[in-house]
Amino acid sequence: MSAAEDMMELHWLFDMLQHIDVGLVVLNEKYEIKLWNSFMENHSGVSSSIAKERSMFDVFPSINSEWLQHKLDNVIALRTPIFVSWEQRPHLFPFNSYRPITGMAEKMYQNVALRPITSADGTVKFVCMVVYDVTDVATNKESLSNANRKLDYLSKTDPLTELHNRGSLDGTLQSTFERYKREGGKHSLVMTDIDFFKKVNDQYGHPAGDLVLKTIAKILGGSIRKTDFVGRYGGEEFAILLPNTDAAGALFFCETVRKKIAETKIKLPNMDISVTMSFGISEVKKTDQSKSEWLSRSDEALYKAKEGGRNQSVVSSAT
Repeated sequence: MSAAEDMMELHWLFDMLQHIDVGLVVLNEKYEIKLWNSFMENHSGVSSSIAKERSMFDVFPSINSEWLQHKLDNVIALRTPIFVSWEQRPHLFPFNSYRPITGMAEKMYQNVALRPITSADGTVKFVCMVVYDVTDVATNKESLSNANRKLDYLSKTDPLTELHNRGSLDGTLQSTFERYKREGGKHSLVMTDIDFFKKVNDQYGHPAGDLVLKTIAKILGGSIRKTDFVGRYGGEEFAILLPNTDAAGALFFCETVRKKIAETKIKLPNMDISVTMSFGISEVKKTDQSKSEWLSRSDEALYKAKEGGRNQSVVSSAT
């Protein structure tokens, strides 16, 4: 190959390095910039003439210098490349996303490859940083993850009250029951419903009934501990699971909530109304063969509370 052809090939190579759609940076052992291609110029706003011969950390003081220096040193010492995914670190360089209208990210997501450069004498004194713009991939994956989380939330949530739904209750109750069979402990289940709820719908209309359900749900949700569970079982009936709580503790909880609900004024467009609730409580027993038997005892206690005059809490007497 002639010298002219060698020069032409070198020119082509240099032109490709400058205009390739990835960032290329070459650093020496002192982290000084030796190569800064047009991708880096365009996205950083820092020209090659300004960047070259300066420390990377002077040009980008926001970069975690200790973290990056450790990786660069390892690349040189071990003569092996290191890859940093956007999932580990969304970006190394704080570049703005150049798709602000159609994109979902303010900053460019980046994959970064750190590769050793071997000199003619076999030593490694330089590292090439290859910066890939993966914003589209990252935002699409995050959108899918967000959509899946939303679907999972919706599948477990009652749309009116925003409490857990019946399916979520069944799963949580089953796992609690299985844990009890393995480890023992004291766990209580409360079934509760709104007294004379049909009269609320008949007298004031279904929008008023929905408002009552939302108000009750807010009170119940705001009364439990983080480890507790409350869900809408169906219609005007709710379930409350109180782990690590015996029947006496559950009764105290129910009485506190019952009184709070009875004292609450629910504001309708033309008036305020009040409702009461009845509570049935059962503590899981060794004789329970399934979660259904445990739930049935809570249901029976709720039935006794309603038969006994409503607006009261009853503990299951079954053993």
